[in-house]
Amino acid sequence: MNLISRTPPRAIEQFEPALHAAGLSEDISIEISTKSPGTLESQYRQWLNAGRGSPDVLTMDVGWSIPFIRRGQLLNLNEHLSEEEIQTLENDYNQESVDSSRGRNGNIFGVPLIMDVRGTWYRRDLAEQAGYDPEGENWATEPRSWQEFSQIVADVQEQHGLDYGFTLPFELSQTITCCTFNAIMSQWGGAYFGGREHLFGPIGDRPITIDGEQVQQALRMLRTFMWGHDDEHSIGDDAFAGNIAPSDALGWRYTKDLDAFLNGNTFAYTVGNPAFAQLASSEDNFGGNATEKLGLMPKPYGIEESESQYDGIGGTMSPLAGYNLSVNPNSNKRDAALEVLRAAMTDEFLTEWFNLSGNLPPKPELLQSDAIQSHDLFGQYMDTFSVMADNAIPRPVTPIYFQESKVISQEVHNVVSQSKAPQAGVDDAKKELQSIEESYGQ
Repeated sequence: MNLISRTPPRAIEQFEPALHAAGLSEDISIEISTKSPGTLESQYRQWLNAGRGSPDVLTMDVGWSIPFIRRGQLLNLNEHLSEEEIQTLENDYNQESVDSSRGRNGNIFGVPLIMDVRGTWYRRDLAEQAGYDPEGENWATEPRSWQEFSQIVADVQEQHGLDYGFTLPFELSQTITCCTFNAIMSQWGGAYFGGREHLFGPIGDRPITIDGEQVQQALRMLRTFMWGHDDEHSIGDDAFAGNIAPSDALGWRYTKDLDAFLNGNTFAYTVGNPAFAQLASSEDNFGGNATEKLGLMPKPYGIEESESQYDGIGGTMSPLAGYNLSVNPNSNKRDAALEVLRAAMTDEFLTEWFNLSGNLPPKPELLQSDAIQSHDLFGQYMDTFSVMADNAIPRPVTPIYFQESKVISQEVHNVVSQSKAPQAGVDDAKKELQSIEESYGQ
């Protein structure tokens, strides 16, 4: 099987022992190779199109599992796991993670391994020195509005003379569509394709709503954060602080924005997962003081969920990322591969994998377990991650997702970089998406 290359080496080494400790038969051994996230999808396509029988177990990104399912290239687990095991997936797992490996008829083709939901890291020490009381005001579990958050950021930035208020990855890439803008748009109650019910299709028969007013409000807010209120297409409301995010972020992915936070040059960092805390705690960054200096809060919201026209959208929202384990239908070791999945479903394995890798278990109840809440580094942040797990939004994955993502990321980037006005950008995006949907309509 393959694991992504950014998995900590110690975690990779202990992956098989952790499965054996969770009940995997001792006569089943696992050969692991590592691949970068950017190459894994194309490598799988090549192998599966050729009918190759290995790897037996496939580590599938939640963002591109569905096209493989539509092509009949993953094993239908409803036909190979017991009814009790399927019910465990349906009832105990984060449903957005399960749905990312679900076929049109409702069958499941993957077992979630990693649930990647995200909050906002911030310098708790700097906030307290600036006169705020994160603990007393329940920053860890009660989301702030974008107005309030922006004012806090601007105030702390000014008091401490920081280069930036907060950073975010906004490089022209699929990252915009799947994650950065997907979350911010959803926090405003907006949607690419008319809400959750249309996320996974049907292609050609779903509303295209990227031109909606709430989507444009999200874009105006981002322009305000990067360019200030002098921007002619800023949000036009002084309750939102301006000039708190660097326009340089238009060329940043997941490294430059992180560096600015680790270097102490910014107050908040919008991509918050446990693996990051592990990095932040290294001697080169916050040393042994990470848990004292770093706080985590749910992502801010533009409008309350009750104000949104779409069910389950609005309020604090996290983009869903992560990986599921699927079985290669061409494998000649199918029974052993299924045993790996069964072991990976146990609480014992998921807890140990969290301890080894810093990746969140995809069973929300485990986030509140003593074994995870007591973790020296991560434990204090689990209440925030529980909030975000309850408010995750997947990307709109269909067989044409990557084509549509290019359109969305390009036009959103055009607007935020001041190359187009918000209305013009979303109108152009809608036209291009309509053309794609009509060409591939089913």
